[in-house]
Amino acid sequence: MSVSTTHDNLSVPWYREMNTYHWIVFVICSLGWAFDCLDQHLFTYVRASALGELMSLDSASDRAIQYATLATSIMMIGWATGGIIFGIIGDKFGRAKTMVYTILIYSLLTGLSAFSVTVWDFMLIRFLAGIGIGGQFAVGASLLAESMPSKARPYVLGIMQVLSAVGNIVAALAAMFFTEMAAMHLLPMSGWRCIFLFGSIPAILAYFIVRYLHEPESWKKSVEHGRKNVGSVRELFTDPTLRKHVILGMILAATGVIGAWGIGLFSLELSRKVVENVASQSVEYQQARQSVLNKHNIKENTPITPEIQSEINTVTKASTKTVADRWAARNLLIYNVGAMVGMYGFTLGAVYWGRRMTFTIFMIGCILFTSATFLFMNSPLTQLLLVPPMGFFLMSMFGGYTIYFPELFPTRLRSTGVSFCYNVGRYIAACGPLALGGLTALFAGFATPEDSTLPFRYAGVTMCSVFILGIIVIWFLPETKGKPLPE
Repeated sequence: MSVSTTHDNLSVPWYREMNTYHWIVFVICSLGWAFDCLDQHLFTYVRASALGELMSLDSASDRAIQYATLATSIMMIGWATGGIIFGIIGDKFGRAKTMVYTILIYSLLTGLSAFSVTVWDFMLIRFLAGIGIGGQFAVGASLLAESMPSKARPYVLGIMQVLSAVGNIVAALAAMFFTEMAAMHLLPMSGWRCIFLFGSIPAILAYFIVRYLHEPESWKKSVEHGRKNVGSVRELFTDPTLRKHVILGMILAATGVIGAWGIGLFSLELSRKVVENVASQSVEYQQARQSVLNKHNIKENTPITPEIQSEINTVTKASTKTVADRWAARNLLIYNVGAMVGMYGFTLGAVYWGRRMTFTIFMIGCILFTSATFLFMNSPLTQLLLVPPMGFFLMSMFGGYTIYFPELFPTRLRSTGVSFCYNVGRYIAACGPLALGGLTALFAGFATPEDSTLPFRYAGVTMCSVFILGIIVIWFLPETKGKPLPE
């Protein structure tokens, strides 16, 4: 290639290399992943409320949070299982076809979650929904990577992950809307049930995939040259280079998934615990208490009978739950605003600094800001100051995976390799929420009458050490900046 041609190519912005079909693929793949993330975060927001209602418990109680932890781990196991199954199917039978099935599974089963009647059918449905959620990423990222011009590839993959945060933000806004509607008694059923029904909307996207997308040419050629090697798990683990990539990729993915699902997103539960800890200081609590006193014409400093105290406890408990739900919804919103900026920041870092250095810098940020959030979040101001940067660093990891994992595997094994990295890592990461619960129990002796949240805080800080493993692993993987996708 001549120097002038190279110069001309470098001077053309990446988006100028994309035609109309490229943009259609980008929009549909981005929506598929954004809706996937929307359903994930709807579950994250309502898991404690849903299980609390199904077990007749306070959603901020330790037992409700223990079951929420178990439900999260069960969904992540489904997530990992579906990711592996659909990753192989995506290589063997096509990325676009597989996307249709994954979207229908996760959206329709999210809607079905609204009709749960016991803890166990709720967890079963979430496991099955996790199968569809896990399958979406590998096929969507592979389809997008193989359909794009090489110069545009890292940008569109990174922006696809950035736009997933839009799905997360929509989930937070939906949570805030349904929380307020429930507080005004304007819903036909529990707020969490309405939220899950809202999560079935992405099923509509399946029509547009069937109507507009076709399989990438590189995948078609790969199938023509030897179908028996397409999606071969055996080759993935017998080829020394690919085996190294997939094993280290799984560990790298596990650190990010544990960080997000085993630590960061439990900041919602931390926010609920903070509200419960300082409930008597809230305006809503005092108003609810005063309404009972006024009802019985009781003045302050007057002795209160056990019957009236019981009524006060019932009313203030309801007001505390509403405040806790508002804190959690706000937590989810600002967490994902930070996430959206962080994913784009990781994309720029990966383009200019390289993949390995960007992972290292952002994982150091994960340690610092996640620890700070769990140690110091105790008011609306500290929540606003600490949660967005925590989301910025924690969720940026997933922008890195979207860019980096497709670059580690050849076309015939790309979906399979990406799915193993991203989803076998989830089997490991499924232990993350359980480890958080175990560490909380271990630190139980640190709780005080003034602050019952300390065991949960110390458990979250301890788990941040997982990012040290990620920092080590990334330097044993190749730098792929500026290199074409392996064929």
